[in-house]
Amino acid sequence: MRPPKIPKHPAPEVVASDRLAHLRADLDAAGTAGRAAVLDRFWAAVAAAGTPLVEPRDGEPRHRTVTFLWRDRRGNGPGTREVVLLANKLTDPSVWDASTLERLPGTDVWHRSFRLRADWRATYQLAPADRDDVQDGPAITGPPSRWGAAAARATSDPYNIVAPFPSRYGVAPHSVVELPDAPPQPWVAARDGVPRGTVAAHRVASAILGNERDVWLYTPAPELGAADAANAADALILLDGEDWATRLPAATILDNLIAAGAIPPTVAIMPSTVDNATRWRELACSADFVGFLAGELLPWAASHRPLAADPARTTLAGRSLGGLTALFAALRAPERFGRVLSQSASLWWPSATDFDAGAGAIVDAYVAAAPVPVRFHLEVGLQEWALLARHRHLRDVLALKGHDLSYVEYHGGHDALCWQGGLADGLVALTADRRAAPAL
Repeated sequence: MRPPKIPKHPAPEVVASDRLAHLRADLDAAGTAGRAAVLDRFWAAVAAAGTPLVEPRDGEPRHRTVTFLWRDRRGNGPGTREVVLLANKLTDPSVWDASTLERLPGTDVWHRSFRLRADWRATYQLAPADRDDVQDGPAITGPPSRWGAAAARATSDPYNIVAPFPSRYGVAPHSVVELPDAPPQPWVAARDGVPRGTVAAHRVASAILGNERDVWLYTPAPELGAADAANAADALILLDGEDWATRLPAATILDNLIAAGAIPPTVAIMPSTVDNATRWRELACSADFVGFLAGELLPWAASHRPLAADPARTTLAGRSLGGLTALFAALRAPERFGRVLSQSASLWWPSATDFDAGAGAIVDAYVAAAPVPVRFHLEVGLQEWALLARHRHLRDVLALKGHDLSYVEYHGGHDALCWQGGLADGLVALTADRRAAPAL
């Protein structure tokens, strides 16, 4: 029930930074007496521009040199032993040396530079450690590994000037990096003049699952339609609902899309996962959970808001394990879920499967199954090395079987920062045949 620990491939491409080379030259020219002033000017420029540093590359317009920095809190002394960079799916314990910053000798500058495509988007944290905070040993050995310890003390980047991205489980927020060619996310920020829908929290009990959970219900503003039984709304189930209802802007995304006519009026049902153990149990191809969604949750939502019964107007959306569940539900209940939005699905499941021997249980199931009357939208990050090949395999299987399919590979990782934009794009793609008006 845990993803296989596949070493990162390919490893991140570590390069030299021209900006750091110029700093070295300035320090050498300044001599001992002038070094402090050079460093102060450098950090003042960094504070004004924000981090990470992004530099063009000669002859490579589609790539950038991206430099992550940490200013040593103990100056240029020996107190800090390491600074770990936790950048979503760029760094990893299997590439430990590339995932740690190096000190510019005799200074308070820790740095690490990478060659990255100019359309990269990611969240990241930095984890500095003093000598007493770090133990020697392998980077990836058991729960108390050096990587786990780094994650526990990680913090946002104090020199990053972009608004931090909220984290799950109450841990420190993440910093954001978006290179200049990253795909726009035009739907995620609130727009002036757009009527706001409502989000109401409920408790819903399940006889099938034998538990109860929080469920958030998003309803569009009345002036945007779907206000009565004669104008029943499309239904959207967003798995991991506690995320979409709190730290991720699902309501704002839906407000914007509906107001622009990019999707039909839609009611979103956002069930929580109860807790982590329940999430692992219910979102790993559970027939009972699909029964709960189809037989209990949708009828419950329809008792609160008029919803279309047509499966072609019902979308099940999930990311990671939720994406796996959405794909599973399409096979188990295509008569209820006619549209599936799967983001970075956990196609490695189950972990007992030899990763190199097959495509994973859900892909095998689609290979064996007859086509289902479901429209699919799949997306996966190019940095998700353990998922990318399997998504391409599933894409090809669905296409060869004649399924209605849209497919996106974005340059990022297993990252909610990417998924929030992907949710909007996926909903637009899935409902293109029902678009009320041209999207703005």
